[in-house]
Amino acid sequence: MDLQFDDALNRLQTSYQLLFERNPLPMLVYDVDTLRLLAANQAAVTCYGHSAEAFAELHLSDLHHQDDWPQVQVHLQLPADARAAQRLWRHQHRDGNLIDVEIDTEDLDLDGTRARIVLVRDVTQRRLLEQEARTEHEMLSAVVNASHDAIISTDVQGCIRTFSPGAERMFGVGRADMEGRSVDLLLPERFRAAHAQHRRHFAEAKSPSRMMGLRLVKGLRADGQEMDLEGTITQVNIGDAQLLITTLRDVTADMRAEVERQESRSQLSELANKLMTQEKELIKRIAQAMHDQLGQTVAAMRMVHETIAVLQKDQVSPQIARLDQQLSALIQQANRQVRQVLIELHPPLLDEHGLAAALDNELRNRALTHMGMHIALEVEPNVAAMRWPSAVEYTAFMIAREAVENALRHADATSVAVQLLGGPLSLELVVRDNGVGLSSGGKPRAGHLGIAGMVERARSVGASVEVGPGDGGGTRVCLRWKPSP
Repeated sequence: MDLQFDDALNRLQTSYQLLFERNPLPMLVYDVDTLRLLAANQAAVTCYGHSAEAFAELHLSDLHHQDDWPQVQVHLQLPADARAAQRLWRHQHRDGNLIDVEIDTEDLDLDGTRARIVLVRDVTQRRLLEQEARTEHEMLSAVVNASHDAIISTDVQGCIRTFSPGAERMFGVGRADMEGRSVDLLLPERFRAAHAQHRRHFAEAKSPSRMMGLRLVKGLRADGQEMDLEGTITQVNIGDAQLLITTLRDVTADMRAEVERQESRSQLSELANKLMTQEKELIKRIAQAMHDQLGQTVAAMRMVHETIAVLQKDQVSPQIARLDQQLSALIQQANRQVRQVLIELHPPLLDEHGLAAALDNELRNRALTHMGMHIALEVEPNVAAMRWPSAVEYTAFMIAREAVENALRHADATSVAVQLLGGPLSLELVVRDNGVGLSSGGKPRAGHLGIAGMVERARSVGASVEVGPGDGGGTRVCLRWKPSP
């Protein structure tokens, strides 16, 4: 009977020995009185970097950082239940690197020697990941807390889970007053039913994110004031919980400013339209007055002068004859200047024969005064006879004249081409030159092109103007018009 017991005991000791040696977790045994290490399994050898022979020469203090050893000594004097409460320690690898470990200990008797077996779990990587997670959480919290936008998370039913400081500032209500309450309270009452329906549809669609509405939603402050908000909503799953995270930005001031800009733009456009109309009428009246009055006066002066010359033929001194010739030249010059001003004020042929004929006459006159310049009009025969509204033709002509004038005076161009395209319900005018083009950055030089004037003139008839570099250099001015629907 004793032999059977001894045999069973031996087998049991062998099994425990195998469990110790083959355990995948590091295991150590040390003498409680001397704190010398008595045994270490292969996992401990791998974990700490010491050989099995070296472990036999180690003291328990060799496994701890020297700064931690005073605390360890105090810990070892505690009762077993108190020692069990402290499980996390810093151990030291053979190369000096620290290892975060969790330990479980159990006292045992080894042939009369008080010993303690230690089960070690290396949690360095886990602690690192936890620290990174804490850092990321702190960073995320800092971003959320610092954001001026409102960040609100709710469950599918719209119950508020989180309410950021930005949301507190935006809605004028504290987080404690909103968490656990319905997000619908942050909307004007007339939008709440529709919002709840949209929220359910969004949650059921499993879409990761989308813009809310037409990028704009209405919000309600605690004081009853409504706000224009721009927002996004995102769906996330945290554990088994489905959350909707809404980010909102208060654009009330921006919307109010945009409305004011639109009103100002509309007023400016209306004013520009009136000014353009008045300009046209004023120029027409001035041209008529010059033609009917100043022109007739100059013509009468020439006739009187010619009559005097006939009556005084061969009866004047050489000095008077010389002055008479000078007066004749001045009268002819004044007559030419009046005709030129009339051409500048009111484009000839425009009212009677249309835009193509007026442009052709304008460019022919330009070519006569700029003999070294190649000036051409490109227009298809079917377009040449077309007519557009009077205001549109006048605007197109004036813009073409200004673009050509700028090319001749400022661009150092040697070639200017005007192209007229269109149909009964469209018009396109393109002026190209081969000059120096726009300055760096695509902006016109000071005093060059008069883009602002072109844009306002075109806008007054519902057209648009683009000014930019040409395909082969130089400058390209393009006017496009279509009637409003």
